[in-house]
Amino acid sequence: MTDAAASARPAVAQQEEAAFLADVGGRLCGSLDIAGTASAVAELASPVLAERAIVLLPASRGRWEWWCHVLDGRTLHGKVRRLAPSVAPVLARAMVASQTTLRVIPRAEVSVFPGPLRDALGDFSEISVVPLVTDQGVTPGVLILARSEPVTEPEQQMTRQFASRAGAALGAASLYGKQLAAIEGLETTLHPAELPTVPGARMAALYRPAAGPLRVGGDFYDVHPRSDGTMLFVLGDVCGNGPEAAALTGSIRHALGALHLVEREPHKLMDLVNQMLLATGRSRFASLVVGSMTTRGADTMRVALGSGGHPCPLVLRGDGRVEEIIIPGMLVGVTASAKFGQESVELDRGDVCLLYTDGITEARGGPTGDEMFGEARLNDLLAACLGKPIDTILADINAGVAEWLGGNDHDDIALLAVQPY
Repeated sequence: MTDAAASARPAVAQQEEAAFLADVGGRLCGSLDIAGTASAVAELASPVLAERAIVLLPASRGRWEWWCHVLDGRTLHGKVRRLAPSVAPVLARAMVASQTTLRVIPRAEVSVFPGPLRDALGDFSEISVVPLVTDQGVTPGVLILARSEPVTEPEQQMTRQFASRAGAALGAASLYGKQLAAIEGLETTLHPAELPTVPGARMAALYRPAAGPLRVGGDFYDVHPRSDGTMLFVLGDVCGNGPEAAALTGSIRHALGALHLVEREPHKLMDLVNQMLLATGRSRFASLVVGSMTTRGADTMRVALGSGGHPCPLVLRGDGRVEEIIIPGMLVGVTASAKFGQESVELDRGDVCLLYTDGITEARGGPTGDEMFGEARLNDLLAACLGKPIDTILADINAGVAEWLGGNDHDDIALLAVQPY
């Protein structure tokens, strides 16, 4: 539309169009779901742009998915087979166009549309189609308009502006959907697995990632049973949180899952992981506790514990004492000359070995809102759990820390408990 044509139109009409397009932008800007966005586009287009409007998007398996809003308030929805370009050339061109050009679809082409589309379009005299183009010039779909009268030039201009806004919204929803699928795939890969059953041992674990786009983070645990009845268990904390920390967590977990088959001594395993991290050239590092468990007759197990810069494991004895297993060791992934210590501990029936990450002791809250939970409170809380099942022990620790936080944000938290039976 030329400037002269625009100036000749009544100011009231121009104001109404501006208000309509502003409403379109407001309605669509917050929609991040493809189906919801497509349905909203169809609803907004009818009856302002046409008596009937259909949003048509490519779907899988050679089909199209469509949404149509009718004036009684219902939204029709379904899937139909795609038509070959030779059968529906105008519609096919619109599906790949990069400009919001409105084209009339010949009645002969409309007559070959799948039945549900023909029924939705009704007997209107003019059927046209406009591509819904994103800001990047990509067309995620088209808008089909059914009218009783030919579209005027001002209406074409408004339709093109509407199509640009609708295309941008559909493009954003599509991108969000792909990112969400990628995040869910990453979470599925990195989320701690269900604890296995190991003869002679009871185990429990708890995992609470920090707030963020992923439900996984830099803390992790793993348990690897061996065919001879022994097992390897590990709890670690990668520097930072979020996607990068989660990715490095996955690398360490996969490395340990393979290395424990050829090396059983915890401090040697950490040396191998240290070399692996340094070889990647990444600047991130980790703290680890690695344990190797061997049963020593009924109700007793021997655990070899190796540590690399991690909070000391705790042992709740059957008489209520809490022992701190001090194991010297440097952070993993910092230097090639790192040294990792190892200690052995005997666990009898009723004893519990607890591994935890510093998300517990460094949780800030309390009366001032900024005081750390600390090791002393953790020891007292663990001692108060004497005689409780190990999953209840972890739940009590989690509840105590949550109460201490009082709603404050927290770092990733992981707990792993092992006891003989």
